[in-house]
Amino acid sequence: MSNDSLANRIFYIPPPDRPPSPPGGSAAVHYITLAQGAGSGPGPSAIDARRPISSPEQSRVAGNEHVDSATTPPAPGESNTDSVFTILEVDSAVVRSANSAAPAYPLDLLEKHIEGFVLARYIVDTTGFADASSLEILKATHPGFVQAVRDALPYMRFSAAKIGSMKVRQLVEQPFTFRIAAPVVAGAPRPR
Repeated sequence: MSNDSLANRIFYIPPPDRPPSPPGGSAAVHYITLAQGAGSGPGPSAIDARRPISSPEQSRVAGNEHVDSATTPPAPGESNTDSVFTILEVDSAVVRSANSAAPAYPLDLLEKHIEGFVLARYIVDTTGFADASSLEILKATHPGFVQAVRDALPYMRFSAAKIGSMKVRQLVEQPFTFRIAAPVVAGAPRPR
């Protein structure tokens, strides 16, 4: 088969939407028999109601915490979660408001004609504010540009990300470019 063959392509199919369960809610799992008769599959074919249900076994240790392979992470929107989603996980991503603050060009760098950029990562909460404590600088060309981004971030405003109709926190990775534009020269007035 050639590399361009349909059989060699990877397709990503999103899982079906699952409505969020209420806090403290439970889910029921129903098993069905695919083959008739006793003894199909491993183990007994009947459930003993007199035996208590035990808690799931802990699997191997991952880092300093035990990993429980039998439990699933809580659904988005539950009150006991503090989830942060990426741009790939939200239905509508964070958008910076038109009247939002922006980093000011540091005057000392402007006078020296120094240009540069900052690549920053931060979280925008459900109210549309950037969480300044989550700011992480991934790359920067000058500390002055980093300070300009740090100073402006608390005053920046966004439209919060959404999953369905629910507002969620989103991790944002944004480049800030500091460039000096050449001045526009106005033409001489036209004679009449």
